[in-house]
Amino acid sequence: MKTMVPVVTTPPPPSALRPLVLPRREEFVTAGGLRLILVEDNRVPFVTLRLVVRVGSAHDPADLPGLAGLTAHCLTQGTRKRRSFQFAKAVEELGATLEAHANRDFTTVSATVLAENLSTLLQLMGETVLTPAFAPDEVELAKENTIQTLRYQRTQPNFLARERYAQVVFGKHPYSRIAPTEQAVSEMTPDTLREFHDRYYAPDNSLLVVVGAVDDAQLQKALDKAFAGWRPQGVRHEAHEPPPSRQERTVHIVDRPGSVQVNLLMGHLAPRPNEPDFLPLEVVNTALGGRAGSRLFLNVREQKGFAYDVSSHLSEHREASSFSMSAQVRPEVVGEAVEGMLKEVETLRRDGLTANELDSAKNYLNGTFSIRLSTQGGIASEIAAIEMLELPKDSMETYRERVQAVTLQTVHDVVRGRLSAECMAIVAVGEAEQIRSSLEPFGKVEVRPAM
Repeated sequence: MKTMVPVVTTPPPPSALRPLVLPRREEFVTAGGLRLILVEDNRVPFVTLRLVVRVGSAHDPADLPGLAGLTAHCLTQGTRKRRSFQFAKAVEELGATLEAHANRDFTTVSATVLAENLSTLLQLMGETVLTPAFAPDEVELAKENTIQTLRYQRTQPNFLARERYAQVVFGKHPYSRIAPTEQAVSEMTPDTLREFHDRYYAPDNSLLVVVGAVDDAQLQKALDKAFAGWRPQGVRHEAHEPPPSRQERTVHIVDRPGSVQVNLLMGHLAPRPNEPDFLPLEVVNTALGGRAGSRLFLNVREQKGFAYDVSSHLSEHREASSFSMSAQVRPEVVGEAVEGMLKEVETLRRDGLTANELDSAKNYLNGTFSIRLSTQGGIASEIAAIEMLELPKDSMETYRERVQAVTLQTVHDVVRGRLSAECMAIVAVGEAEQIRSSLEPFGKVEVRPAM
């Protein structure tokens, strides 16, 4: 007779945190005034670079949204020395990558290369940053592609939800704009991009992070050559009007006739990443809806079947952040879904987290953090974010200990002070005629057509 092996239904307790050994960082300033952070990593003969410039969509002129993004894109589409295809070929011959993109707060020029080809790649990066051509034909092509992408985005309910949510939550702050307009893109010229580039792309407004098998003396010599002539110019950043303070819950429907589901996005402002409450709220967000197995996932999806995908998110921006919850639901259950999601926030405010939830969320955050830092790109991106978001210099080294220090009382205090179901902006993209009556109990309803 066979012996029955008992089925284990409870996972084993997590093991203690293992030491996270991070490579040493060194800081230098080049002859031209560019600040450099070097992290030596000799595990592989490879180098990863992040040159970050403090200019993003938040710096776009009010009448030209998308200018920072288009400028960043065109950096790698040809320089004064090489046409776009010549530049791409030069990068490819090195077995390297070199690309640029802008987010809300800063622009990143990213590169990877074999250590033996670093000096040559730095020359290409210098050309990209100092002498982009902004050739008329390349700018026109980039504009056409941007407009086509924008037209596609406007057909997507998720984009429409994010767009309206940003407008409501951030008000007159530049974060309220998540995409350009066709008119603005059409009005941009090579001279427009060149003037924007000349205003913000300067060494005193930039930072270079280098991670890899690098000799610091050789690196500084190569940088002085690649970025020769780049000089500080006293870049100034204008103050922005702060986002509005919310005192009540409101509902904003984006009417999209023919929609077979409703895209929900609801939330409000949250602490900035450099505020003390941000990290405890990150722990809370993980337990509430930041991963599979969270409260929203189990209750709204698994138990009630209202949504296939439901989650919460805590954004990280320099000037203002946002806590939000999202789901895609059937029109006939939209009211119940909103009620269920808001109820989870109310329950959190009343009861906080359980000890098991807290431990699980902390272990998850610390585990994923360690995985991110296992690559050169992860380390470089983390350092760049620390600098651009004005976080403490030792944020990377102390992150796991600070997460472990979050207690149930900390969670209770932060949730009650920072989360409120009564002050959320609720955005719903769907057929207004089908869903309006279900959403009216949650606050004053505004309806706008999908543009």
